[in-house]
Amino acid sequence: MTCFRALILFVSSLIFVIAAQADGLKVLRFSGALSQQTRGESQILRRFEALLLDDGAVPFFAVLDDERDGCPWPESFGQMALNGVTPHLIYNYDGSTYTLPLPSLALDVPDGAAVGSEWSVGGWSYEITGTSSGDNAAWTIESRERRGRRQSMSVSRESGSLVMATQDVFMGQGVRFELNMKQTSSATLEDDISDRVGQLRSDLLTLQAALKRRPDTQRSELSPRQVGDSKSQLTSLTTLAADTPLQESVLRIRRNVEQQARRISQTMNRQKQLVGRASPEFSLNLIGGGDFSSTSLRGKVVVLHFWKYAEKPLSEPYGQVGYLEFLYNRYKQMKVEVIGVAMNPLLQQSETVRLGQRTARKLAEFMNLSYQIGYDDGSLLRELGDPRDSDGQLPLWVVLSPEGKIIHYHSGFYEIDRQQGLKELDEVLVAQIREADGN
Repeated sequence: MTCFRALILFVSSLIFVIAAQADGLKVLRFSGALSQQTRGESQILRRFEALLLDDGAVPFFAVLDDERDGCPWPESFGQMALNGVTPHLIYNYDGSTYTLPLPSLALDVPDGAAVGSEWSVGGWSYEITGTSSGDNAAWTIESRERRGRRQSMSVSRESGSLVMATQDVFMGQGVRFELNMKQTSSATLEDDISDRVGQLRSDLLTLQAALKRRPDTQRSELSPRQVGDSKSQLTSLTTLAADTPLQESVLRIRRNVEQQARRISQTMNRQKQLVGRASPEFSLNLIGGGDFSSTSLRGKVVVLHFWKYAEKPLSEPYGQVGYLEFLYNRYKQMKVEVIGVAMNPLLQQSETVRLGQRTARKLAEFMNLSYQIGYDDGSLLRELGDPRDSDGQLPLWVVLSPEGKIIHYHSGFYEIDRQQGLKELDEVLVAQIREADGN
């Protein structure tokens, strides 16, 4: 986290606490649903909830998406319009994962607005088409995004907070879905709870920044460092969150971190069992035709990269194969070999193997990969230990020494160093190259 970002975080947190103490912290609750019209009937695909903590300065949001398949918790909360994280859902449709931004929980309506007023923000054009009066006076607003999505909103005239909204969503080959949201309650917290929520909000934002994840990430998996950083905060976060509006959000964080800690522990146990042992002998078919045997790799440092190697569905970070290709080109003149091992089920069935080869070649062309990609019936991964058997994920990275011994075993994605890419893997390769050179 840069000094500038840290300063913004500190100042905004200070403003939040001061405002909450002065006027009381208002908590708005929303319920929502993602639905699709099927045979003339609306089918609900996902229900979710959202919170907005409004201090009159910098609103803070939290989204309760599907706990298993929805938005990863590090991106499920944040400061509106400040830290790059915006309220959204994560939804898998037809084999691809989509990020679905929610309607704005608080809209900045221009001063002096009236029926007929128009303005644009963040790619959306807004127009006030109606109004209501009384205790719940609200603007009726129609909006359109530059790519064609439409949105109908009712927004409080007093605070700009969302009352209800209906928004178009498109996934797949232009298939239309609908997001609906409605404000279900509004309350001002008592001073003691406001103080704890203010501190909790600050601690959550500090942890979020320390994790160093991209705001647009769709992956729930945390690295060992990220799990360790999160685990160290669980007790204090849980204490602060007790009997506050953010209690469920923190309980979800706790459950997920503890689950991921168990996954990492199992991976570390497997790593201890394998590192230092001789690699099993293996042979692989190549996606371009032919085959090769592990005996041809002796005398080289070898990176085995187990991943799906399929062009669809394809989403960032693309198995991190771009970074792996960079390392291969850097070290291939120093007797370093990279072998991609495709774990696409199509390649493990005789009737679909050609389709699997074709989709792997398309992926290699799309990513400009020059290292070899092979496949077998899954035997090699089973011998080394499929991380998916213990709640882990692919890719799996295994590094072999020139003597054929396993010297590195890593399940899941590496943390990315902006200057060095796959820094952890890079350091393993450099150490082996130096050892081979006698340095």
